[in-house]
Amino acid sequence: MPRYITLSPALYEHLRREAALNDRTIKAQALHWLAIGKALEASDLYTHSELTALLERFEADTRPE
Repeated sequence: MPRYITLSPALYEHLRREAALNDRTIKAQALHWLAIGKALEASDLYTHSELTALLERFEADTRPE
C-alpha cells in the first residue's frame, strides 16, 4: 500500500533536478538519498553535530531565494 509524504516545493525541485542529472526517476532519486542518509547515520564516520551542520548547510542551499 503506497504511503505519501509532503516535501517543500524547493526540496522537490532539487530532487527533480538531481533525478534528471542522474538519469533516475524522482522516486529512485529520493530512495537513493534515503539510502545515503541511512548509511551515514548508521556509520561512525560523522558525529551527530557534524551531520546536523551538514543538513543545515544543505537546507540553506535549497531554500528559495
